[in-house]
Amino acid sequence: MTSLNTTAITTAAATTMPLSDAPRQPLGAKVGIPPRRVAMNFDQSKAGYWYADSPFLTYFWSAFSVLLPEGEQFFVEAVRHYRDQITDENLKAGISGFIGQEALHTQGHQVLNQFINDKQLPAAELEAQLKLLLDTVAKIHPRLNLAATICLEHFTALLGEQLLAEVDHHMSAHEDIRPLWMWHALEETEHKAVAWDVYEQTGGSYVVRAGTMVITTAVLGAVMTYATGRLLAADGQLFNVRDNVKGMRALFGRQGRMTRLLPKFLDFFRPDFHPNDHDTKALVTEWREKLFGADGEMNHLLKGKSLH
Repeated sequence: MTSLNTTAITTAAATTMPLSDAPRQPLGAKVGIPPRRVAMNFDQSKAGYWYADSPFLTYFWSAFSVLLPEGEQFFVEAVRHYRDQITDENLKAGISGFIGQEALHTQGHQVLNQFINDKQLPAAELEAQLKLLLDTVAKIHPRLNLAATICLEHFTALLGEQLLAEVDHHMSAHEDIRPLWMWHALEETEHKAVAWDVYEQTGGSYVVRAGTMVITTAVLGAVMTYATGRLLAADGQLFNVRDNVKGMRALFGRQGRMTRLLPKFLDFFRPDFHPNDHDTKALVTEWREKLFGADGEMNHLLKGKSLH
């Protein structure tokens, strides 16, 4: 079973931080999972249907954004619950990076969700409904919370990898909105194995993880359908049959983006699977440099020091 690769992540971390800052690095940065404080502001944005100029696809990805702040807080609490049981120093550092990255993603998507809400769309209402659902789920058992987290982290890792790898995909997002998603995609790919390794090292079973994935997939599908439908209805686009059918095909058709992820999604059900079996090291290296390297596209959005 593969886990955090010490040599690879230490080398990767060294490329993300100047040597002079090494003694003050956040723990996560030391294992290639550096929390980056990125300032998002859409106050001046004129973005309308910000993905492919399509109401359906815009509201599908908007629904995903609306779910993220509460979802990522759920992930953080699920992993934090088991942190004291971890003895591996690299994984401890990975947990620190995971928590820092997810906390900052929450802040970024709250800005986008406010932008959505300001368009008289029910983003805040949907967030409140999801919070109620997740608060209820969180009361069942910490082990199931962590199992659900690795299931949802599998989804976000696959979506992040696809967004980074497919040029037509990320270029379909409006230039104002794109940086948020690219930053998020990079960091989801960087920390994709952390919750998994916590689950494995604290005695998580295959049966629980596989069974939880079946339930989680069904619940996520229902929640995304409901949230997308609510946003479409609020904008009077629910019965825009032409765009809705086109958008569904783009996602779930024979060559749709979600359809193409199915083989990698199903890898989750292999008893010996580990997230690092999907090799994204080169992709992560490429996008670290593009976004946050010496001439990084997002350096102007970074603020202050990384989260400790």
